[in-house]
Amino acid sequence: MNDYIRRNLESGQRCRQWFIDYAALIPGGSIFKAKANGMTAKVNELENTAGEQEAASSEGFSATDVKGSEHDDLIAALTPVRTAARAAEFDIPGTRERYRFNVSMTDQELLAAGRSFALGGATDEALLVSYDAPAGWVATVTAACDAFEATFGLQSSAKGQSVAKNAEMYALVKEMNAFKGALRHHVINTTLNNPGARAAWQTAAHVEKAPTTKKDDDDDGDPPTP
Repeated sequence: MNDYIRRNLESGQRCRQWFIDYAALIPGGSIFKAKANGMTAKVNELENTAGEQEAASSEGFSATDVKGSEHDDLIAALTPVRTAARAAEFDIPGTRERYRFNVSMTDQELLAAGRSFALGGATDEALLVSYDAPAGWVATVTAACDAFEATFGLQSSAKGQSVAKNAEMYALVKEMNAFKGALRHHVINTTLNNPGARAAWQTAAHVEKAPTTKKDDDDDGDPPTP
């Protein structure tokens, strides 16, 4: 959740509490009551969506951790094969060129190198084993490639979910603030003889602004007009 959404959510939460604290000022069955209920529903929905977005972000971090682990596993599987190919180069020139990779490769490049290793193993497996590559290295490299590639989708899916939830929160903030803007006028009329309640609403409805922005006089949470 970014700072803009957080500040608006906090204002919405304070307004929701105001509806509870000053329930006596809100006639049952009135338009005021309906709008207060509508805003409360939006605040609740925004809280839930924020939680879902946080969960998606956590999944993204988890997927990144998994990807890092599988990345390291693939490098560990490729390294002894590359070393064996270097050893074989002295007796069979050209072997080294077929089994190259480096740790600075992008994820896609590293995966492609791994697939190339496994493909070359169809003819070179026994040869490289004779130069001390691990027995069964083709199967090991293939499994490491498969595991690494599977993490690409996990990370992409988690990121997509997080972005989608963020967009939903912006829409909810806009809807919530539309209710708040309309409720402001109801509050003014119903607190004519209750300055304490009006002051409490003004405090609740206020959205803290970043130091570099101008004051937003209507407290609707939207960026102020220059």
